[in-house]
Amino acid sequence: MYIIGLTGGIACGKSAVAESLRRNYSAITFDIDEVTHWLSEPGGELFEIYVRHFGKNIITDTGVLNKKLIGEIIFNNPAERKWINSVAHPILLNYARQFLVECQENGAGMVVLEVPLLFEAGWEHLFDEIWLVYTKRQLQIKRLMYRDCLTKEEALARINSQMTREEMCSRANVIIRNVKGRIEVSEQIRAAIKGRIF
Repeated sequence: MYIIGLTGGIACGKSAVAESLRRNYSAITFDIDEVTHWLSEPGGELFEIYVRHFGKNIITDTGVLNKKLIGEIIFNNPAERKWINSVAHPILLNYARQFLVECQENGAGMVVLEVPLLFEAGWEHLFDEIWLVYTKRQLQIKRLMYRDCLTKEEALARINSQMTREEMCSRANVIIRNVKGRIEVSEQIRAAIKGRIF
């Protein structure tokens, strides 16, 4: 089993790379953001932890977490961001490990874990190889504003809270440039996979 850690800045195209690996190379993929999402639903482990920490004012009238409000808190307060990561990352790591054990038991070939804060969480040891996806900063800002309905200032706060592209690139094994679209990305993936047997 060959395990790839897929990371990169917010709104840089990680999911598109994961989808290509799943569709074209039969990779089994696992998105940590999806796990975070359902753990943050009412009754979920993270939901309860966040409410205890931030108070009931972070719950909307419909009973779910006000993620926009939580975002405003953590992306403008480094101490709160550090706290939320210190709580969430160990829980998410357990789910990632369980997934890898299941993949091993099922005889998987290529496994891809999509982990936005891979380096910040210190998960490098989980992977045989780390792939980084990046795009131009202005394109990243536009994508994030459109995707999450954010102002430019809100988008920049989220981008600037992450590790710099230069540092991530220096720590990755494979670097995927996502600027011109799917064809450009597919060619880079093909080059990175060429000659390997999974």
